[in-house]
Amino acid sequence: MDQEKSLLEMVSDLSKELTEISLYFKDDDVDMALTKLTKLIANPHVPANTAKPLVVQLQALSSKFALEGKVYMLYDLDITKEEKTRKKNMLLTLSAELEKLSNAVKYLVKD
Repeated sequence: MDQEKSLLEMVSDLSKELTEISLYFKDDDVDMALTKLTKLIANPHVPANTAKPLVVQLQALSSKFALEGKVYMLYDLDITKEEKTRKKNMLLTLSAELEKLSNAVKYLVKD
């Protein structure tokens, strides 16, 4: 029972964190990335026929977030330095993690 409770707590915590990210960015692509991440956590078995489009989509989102992160890094925007840093760090992290996830899906399909 303790394991089930800790699993439920982990799922609840993940849900809260992803919801906070979604509300913070209010961006459809961030929501799409978080949805795909959640689905892959829940069911990591990706059928071969859906893997290639998923890889392309994950890499495209990764590229978009990397570019957006660079915008926050390089351009003067009408927000505070702390806000720029927070958004830049989150977008670059999201980009890097989506790239890793994309590579993992590629690896799964090879087997």
